[in-house]
Amino acid sequence: MKKFNKYLIITFLIFTVSALSSCKKYLDINTDPTTATSVDGKLLFGYAVTYWDQSRSGGDIYIPIALMSQTIASGGNFGWGKDNIYVLSPTSLNNAWTFYYQRIGNNLNLAIKAYEAAGNKNGVAQCQIVLAQVVYEASLMFGDIPYTEAWKTGIAYPKFDAQKDVFESLLKLLNGAIASLDPANPLKISDYDIYYAGDISKWIKTANSIKFKILMTMVDKDPTKAAEIGTMVANPSSMINDATDNWLFKYGATTTNANPKQRLLATYTNGENQWFFANKNVLDYMKPTDPRIPIYFDKPAGAAGYISSQTEEEADANSAKISAYLYRQDAPDLLCTYQELSLLEAEVYARGLGVTKDFTKAQALYNQGLQAAMLFYGADAGATSTYISTQVPDLSTIADPVKEIHLQQWVDLMDRPIEAFTQWRRSGPDGSEVPQLALPVGATAGPLIRRYIYSVDESNANPNLPKPTPVYSDKQWFDL
Repeated sequence: MKKFNKYLIITFLIFTVSALSSCKKYLDINTDPTTATSVDGKLLFGYAVTYWDQSRSGGDIYIPIALMSQTIASGGNFGWGKDNIYVLSPTSLNNAWTFYYQRIGNNLNLAIKAYEAAGNKNGVAQCQIVLAQVVYEASLMFGDIPYTEAWKTGIAYPKFDAQKDVFESLLKLLNGAIASLDPANPLKISDYDIYYAGDISKWIKTANSIKFKILMTMVDKDPTKAAEIGTMVANPSSMINDATDNWLFKYGATTTNANPKQRLLATYTNGENQWFFANKNVLDYMKPTDPRIPIYFDKPAGAAGYISSQTEEEADANSAKISAYLYRQDAPDLLCTYQELSLLEAEVYARGLGVTKDFTKAQALYNQGLQAAMLFYGADAGATSTYISTQVPDLSTIADPVKEIHLQQWVDLMDRPIEAFTQWRRSGPDGSEVPQLALPVGATAGPLIRRYIYSVDESNANPNLPKPTPVYSDKQWFDL
């Protein structure tokens, strides 16, 4: 595919997001919130979460991060097109920044104000929980970002807060939200709550799960976080603890409510994935018997097996593709899951983070996470049981049990590139990450990519931009 067509696709995805939004008023980062006080909080919430998920799953975030983090392969000119995947489109960078600040964060803050004025404490907390995840994601992509002065009337150029300070603020925001949530209070977001339909008990679990994930991102740089991690894993039922608790954005089996990835394919390739292929950095770790292989990937007719590709390697008619199942119309976007939490908890016990090392508990949680991951994607229950009983290693006897857990975290997150990129960066010091990635063919010579760079618009407009301005290979605070 030629680069010109890639820009057209990005434009299509932006238009699609706008068309599906439930509120049409676009707001600048620090627009006076009193200008929208007449808008119902649930409309602002609905607009924000819809725009957020369309953005996560679209051409400015999903495709660039999946390629640069090497969870999918482009297929070279046989597929998406050979390119320098470390050179991110200025359009994508500007759009991603705008999504998080003007479209999503601003509307969530307006919704919070509306619910505060209405005395709806649950509604406030539900918005705060989503905002915490949104800001966490933005920081994982850009590093130091505006937070304490963002969305404030009268501050045209908000300061950039250090990533550590952003994370600390989000932990406080989540603690306050959890304390405010009251399942007995009938005031809440329910009809516009696409996640849990107003089930406040599930919102409490989700808030605790986000806290846990933030702490796990911080702990290698700030070991004092281990104590709180230990407290949280001692009470796993306070977090997402069952597949029915999964935090998902649900899509439908109609063209007007289809997953953005399927809409993109429907528009440009007749609904068929002709662009994205199985990356060696995922598929080869799953071979030969992981029951998710035929679910994650489609094997072309006549191919001898599931043939993987390097990130920018030229694919051919025998190369395995990312499956039609993952790109189906009603494929949900996963925000936080039972399998993800189980594997993180297994890591805690294998590493002894705030707890005594316990490989028996680590093994049970590891097996639990693997089973949940496989069953979530529709793997055969019998094949899953056989795989776990015959192929899963004994964590107490292998040389590097934490590496084994990290590999399965990576495989589980293949179709969630923001989370996979974060997992890879936090999995070990520079050069020891899991898996060990090589510089993709055609990428800028030098270190591996570690971040999005700041948008051109923000760089030109905000005098508070960090100096020196980070480049794509600069590590963020949490990244060892």
